[in-house]
This record gives sequence, structure tokens and C-alpha cells, in this order.
Amino acid sequence: MVHLHASLRMIREIFLIDRSVLQYHYSRDQSSYDDDKAVLSSGFLSAIQDFSTHTRSDALESFSTGNEYFLYLQCPDSSRVLVGVFDRIAPENLAREAMEKIMGFLRDFKMPETEGKQLLPEEKERIQDHIERISIQLFSNEQLSSIVIETLERRSDIPLAFLVDSNDKSIITSFSRPKPLFKQTQVREFLLVHSTLNKVLESLEIGKRYSYFIIESDDYSVAACNGGRLLSVASGAMRIPKENVYEAATTICYADSFEEEIALTSDETLVGKLIYSTEGRISEKRGKDVTQKAIVFISTLIKSIDSMFKSLTRRPYKRFFARTSGQGDWCITLISTSGMTLFELHKLPSL
Repeated sequence: MVHLHASLRMIREIFLIDRSVLQYHYSRDQSSYDDDKAVLSSGFLSAIQDFSTHTRSDALESFSTGNEYFLYLQCPDSSRVLVGVFDRIAPENLAREAMEKIMGFLRDFKMPETEGKQLLPEEKERIQDHIERISIQLFSNEQLSSIVIETLERRSDIPLAFLVDSNDKSIITSFSRPKPLFKQTQVREFLLVHSTLNKVLESLEIGKRYSYFIIESDDYSVAACNGGRLLSVASGAMRIPKENVYEAATTICYADSFEEEIALTSDETLVGKLIYSTEGRISEKRGKDVTQKAIVFISTLIKSIDSMFKSLTRRPYKRFFARTSGQGDWCITLISTSGMTLFELHKLPSL
């Protein structure tokens, strides 16, 4: 269980309501958990939204009081509504991101369908713990930094890692063993790969966000994860399996969830191929039509990946792998050999 001082927490309460019936309640004051006050509050919050819908022909999305900010989120394909109560000073964009993350997590739980039935205590604890994690992740950089450092200090396979805020491109925390191994230029190199990769995905029309990417040489690997606000990078020690490095990168993103295993590609999933010369010219094209704009972005990505990997490991890369997020996942790979770089686009089968 994660415990967090109340002054550092922006999330005051969370209500999951289905047709005015309270299904779950979280409060940072645990003494008021699931009490009569929570039931009365959920009824009041439902009544406010119903009033807005019936009198203004539009569902209420948010409102504020002097000290609190209330945010409603309709659960897709459901009559359930998630209501978050935040400190008034909580940034709206982070409050909305917190709600999306909480709603995504709650989809995994089968909530009681009959009034009066309760979740099992261990299920309540899991939800509570995850909300606490999201609170730290989005609203407490200092505590997040402390947790990340403590986690990495217990490992011997990750000599270098850092966490970046994607909103303002600032460093939340960094870890290196020895200390001089980390340099500010490494973050700039990573952010260039991050932004260029997003442009490649958009220009290929296969999504606007990657879930993770991995860069490898014969003996070293680097993994980066895109959690929305958090961007994590982990570099492994010599001959550490890439799976271990990927696991470390997902761990320091803290409350975000990623695929448990690295995706596998094959000839059956291949839908497009390009071969670049060392000068950046295309010598071969196959499969999916790729625009000139995408070709230019891919060429820039190749150079950025090589520069980033050298800044972290002092070695040229041999393989790059990236996976998009969401349904209908795509993967792109870059394989660097003497005199050319092979680009492949893969479409993963739907589960």
C-alpha cells in the first residue's frame, strides 16, 4: 500500500456511480470510506448532472467550489459515471488524465450490480493503491522521484535511467551508476527520437503515439516507454536481456500499464519495406505506399536513433523496434547493416 501525506495529494475523492447507485468510493480521509456521507454525496452529484441534462439538454462535465474541483467522466458503453473531486489548485489537464487512468483501471473490476453488495476488501485495496499511485505520478514529482531512485538502487542491471515530463520536456528524475554516466544531452537526444517517431507514425497514418521502443546493439539495449505525461528511458548493463531493460522502463513509469511481453513480428505481419542507403536514399520499396514526407521523417529518425544510442552506450545501434499503443497495434523496425538501413512496417494481428 502506498501512503501519501494529504498535503501532497490533489485527489480528494473518487465516486463510481451507476444510475444513482454508488458502486465504489475512494477518499483520502480513509475514515469516511463507504459511509453514509459518501452515499449521500453520490446521490447529490448524480442529481446535479441529471438536472443539467434535463433542464439544459447537456450533461454537466465539471464545476468548482471555493476549495474543490468536480469532474465527471462517462464510462464508454455503460451507464456508469466516474466523478472525481480534486483540490481546487489541481491543473485541469492532469485531473482529466487522472480520471482517464482511473477509469481504465476500473474496467478490470466486476462491480456489484445490486445495491448493497460490496467489493471484496482485497479488491478495494487494489483500487485504492492504484489511485494513490496515480496521485503520486501526476501530482508529486518529489515523491515519484524518490520512489524511482529507490527502485533502481535495488537493481544492478540498470546503470542509467531517467524520467521526463512530456508536457514541458523537463526532467523529473535521473539515475546513474556512476553519477557522471548521466548527461543532460542524453535527454535532448531522447526527446528528438520521441518527437520524430511520433511524426513518422502520423505520416504513415498508423497512430499518433507509440507505447514503447527498444534500441539494441550486440551487447547493449535501451528501452523507452510512453505513458502520456511520463516518458521513461532505461539503459541496461552489458549483456542484460532487452526484456529486463524493458521491464525496468515500464516500472519507473509507475502507475502506467504496458504490454507484459515485447511484441513479435514475422514475415506474415510484414506490410511494407524500405531500404535506405547510408546517404539516406531509397534503393528499394515494397508493400504499403509511403509518402515522401514519411520517407524524410524515417531518414531523420534513423539518424536520431543512432545519435541517442551512442550518447547512452557509446556504440552504434543495430536494431530499433517500436510499437504503437491502442487497438490495431503496429510495429516498425529498423535494422542497420554496413551500407544500408532496412525499414519494416508490421501490422499485428487482432486478439
